[in-house]
Amino acid sequence: MDSIRERVRQAMEWLKDNRLFNSNRAIAEKMGYNPSVVSQVITGKSNVSERFVKSLCSIYPLLSFEWIWSGNGNMIQETAARQQESDPEPPQFDRFSYILADMAEIIKNMTAFMGPMNNRLERLEKRIDEQAKEIERLRSELSAKEKAATSRKK
Repeated sequence: MDSIRERVRQAMEWLKDNRLFNSNRAIAEKMGYNPSVVSQVITGKSNVSERFVKSLCSIYPLLSFEWIWSGNGNMIQETAARQQESDPEPPQFDRFSYILADMAEIIKNMTAFMGPMNNRLERLEKRIDEQAKEIERLRSELSAKEKAATSRKK
């Protein structure tokens, strides 16, 4: 029976063999881990935590948490494996879909941020227009007072 560490290693190799990731570093970064931490887990210098395995499975949802954690079942989930057999997709497409999903999340976050910023910008532009009108009114008033003052001096 393989150890959990060996199953993690096998899963990472599978991800690289299927060209979803080109290195352990890329896998670590996608997981949100420092590459040295992943290296320590693989080499046995650090323990394999449940959080680590869940993070690994989250970068490619077809990986079976149950298989990595306990050795039960298959590395690739059954329903996913059948779907791939009936409708094979190139591995690059899966990688591309992850990139698109990340980009969609970034756009969503930017939109959520930009909406209130646009509203604030509109309010500030309105205040600037109001202040510009007030400045123009005050200039006109000042000019009229200056003319009145110079005409009284004569």
